[in-house]
Amino acid sequence: MIMVIRRTNLLLIVLICVLSYMIFNLYSTKYIPTMALPTTNKVVVIDAGHGEPDGGAVGVSGVVEKDINLQIAQKLQALIEQSGGVVIMTRADDFSIHDPDKKTIREKKNSDLRNRKKIMDESNADAFISIHLNKFEQPQYYGAQVFYSANNEESKVLGELIQKELIEVLDNGNTREAKQATQDIYLLREPSMPAVIVECGFLSNPTEEKLLQTENYQKKIAWAIYIALMKYFNR
Repeated sequence: MIMVIRRTNLLLIVLICVLSYMIFNLYSTKYIPTMALPTTNKVVVIDAGHGEPDGGAVGVSGVVEKDINLQIAQKLQALIEQSGGVVIMTRADDFSIHDPDKKTIREKKNSDLRNRKKIMDESNADAFISIHLNKFEQPQYYGAQVFYSANNEESKVLGELIQKELIEVLDNGNTREAKQATQDIYLLREPSMPAVIVECGFLSNPTEEKLLQTENYQKKIAWAIYIALMKYFNR
């Protein structure tokens, strides 16, 4: 049965049903029954930050950012696709997407960013989500935080929704707010769709670093982003 959700209260009922189903069957080979959810037929570009040879931030135990970014991105991909959405991944494996003729690390990084931006621009997507991890010199800082494009009004709406869900799902004590990204964030300069970067936590915080490596915590992050997308598309 095809069911079109039009009201917020009906959406919440559906979300509860989907949540119950996913808790039981998440990431299994079973298929979620067809229904018209807010993500149905929506196109989302998911950008797993960094990629070999650029590992990104390194945690206090030596864990590398690029690996966790991809794991979270793949979990988010599964949720969106299971609910009828279309996902475009900027990278689907361990490696960056730089042009093969680039030699130095700097050349590869710049090429990688340009190619990600090209995917983004040519996707005709409804949203762009870039997954990253944070790091700071002092280990006491923690908490997920979203940065949204200053050049797309809808980016702020999406960013604030994601921030709210991250706090509710991961840590009610997180006081961080979604913030406007600076112009030096290349992928968020002039997006043609709502675009955000989700800094999922701090690798420099020993407690959060351990959590970020666990399957359960990664699923919670993906779920929070997914619910925010559902709410965004249902407005």
